Amino acid sequence: MFRDLRTAVSVRRRVAAYALLLAALGLGAFTLGTQQHHPPFIRAATALFAVVGAYLGIRLFTWLLLDPLLSDRKTAVPGFARDLVVFALYVTAAVLLLNRMAGVQPGALLGTGAIAAAVVGLSLQETLGNLFAGISMQLDEAFRVGDWIEVTGNLRGGPGQETLVGQVETMTWRCVQMITENGDTTVIPNRILAQAVVTNLYAPSGLHRRTLKVTVQPHAGMHRTLAALEQALGGIPHHPHRKPEVVSHSFDMGGVVLELRWWSLGWRNGRAGNFLAVRLAQTVLNRLGVPLLGPHGATTPHVPPLVMKEGTVKDLLRKMNLPAEWATELQQGIVLRRAVPGEGIIREGDAGESLFMVMAGALQVVRVAERTEPYTGLFWEVLADLGPGDWFGEGSLLTGSPRSATIVAAAPCELVEMPKAALEACLKRNPQIIEGLADLMASREPRPEEAPRAASLHEEFLDRIRRWFRM
Repeated sequence: MFRDLRTAVSVRRRVAAYALLLAALGLGAFTLGTQQHHPPFIRAATALFAVVGAYLGIRLFTWLLLDPLLSDRKTAVPGFARDLVVFALYVTAAVLLLNRMAGVQPGALLGTGAIAAAVVGLSLQETLGNLFAGISMQLDEAFRVGDWIEVTGNLRGGPGQETLVGQVETMTWRCVQMITENGDTTVIPNRILAQAVVTNLYAPSGLHRRTLKVTVQPHAGMHRTLAALEQALGGIPHHPHRKPEVVSHSFDMGGVVLELRWWSLGWRNGRAGNFLAVRLAQTVLNRLGVPLLGPHGATTPHVPPLVMKEGTVKDLLRKMNLPAEWATELQQGIVLRRAVPGEGIIREGDAGESLFMVMAGALQVVRVAERTEPYTGLFWEVLADLGPGDWFGEGSLLTGSPRSATIVAAAPCELVEMPKAALEACLKRNPQIIEGLADLMASREPRPEEAPRAASLHEEFLDRIRRWFRM
């Protein structure tokens, strides 16, 4: 590649080369002055100086004007556009020199060279095909240097189609150089690329949807499976208006094909999401006891038991200022949950009616952020950390309000989930308790120390709790 040669030559070597060239020109000028009585020598020297002058003029034009103008483009030095312009300048200089020194007219060159051009064209079909295919790709700008593309077609000349994914490294008049995910360098001739189907997997300005399909055994609780998978996929970084989703897609091998969908920013970000989605899907389906279906039949789920630690419910009731004697009744309705790193627990804006307390592990309150390091994509920005004994989700449990934050597991976790149904009967038998719950909600709001504000919050939450539990 031209780029490799230009990078390899040091500045010191370039200065030395130009100094030697100028010295040679000076020596030639001196010799020319001493040979005034030899016309053939004068004509030859004049032609040589004209050629060298044209070459230096083109190099100076390229350095002072062309390269700065192309420096903001992905096709800049030593790119495709620069090579075409320089080639056109050299052809123009050659035609002018032939006309000036030898009296050859451009029309005569075109007329007498028609047969030669046809012969050369036939012998250089592939080279010309690469050249014109490269020109068309440059004009279309379907992809640029730095984009990840997927190329599907007859890439190696054999039977059948194949697919190649890589990042565009350079684009020249002959080929496109790509770096694959494994770090391999692949060079594809422009004419081959022009005949293939090219999908731009990465345009920095937009989101791209990614999908993953899994086939599961049909079962009666399919709606719960879809909800659990969708909740777990909330651990994939996403914008609030582009939440991951799971749908029943089709039937295959006697099972139901589930399609997991999420949006990513860039191809590498999509690949990272795919790896996480595979791990979360396998973990959640195994946890629910739902077998995966494949060519060799169904898998056998293994669900390890989860035991609640003694005193966990009483600890939760104490934190919520609820009577300790409710522990026995509430324990029957409480749900024990596990979570693996990267799994979503709740998603901001989702409907909910339960509260969570962490028994073991670590969770993070997060929000999405777009970054360019280590690669362009969506990443979680951590707002707060949660550990054993922390609890969250009281707003949804007590008032039915949507989730106010996104929380993701940062390490293997064990959680206690208290749903509305478990608390409702106890509250209706002891309606006076809701006064304390309203105070609890007001105290967890920002800046509750302002007395007028705290009083209004208390009344607001008291009304919302009564309406939510129909009291």
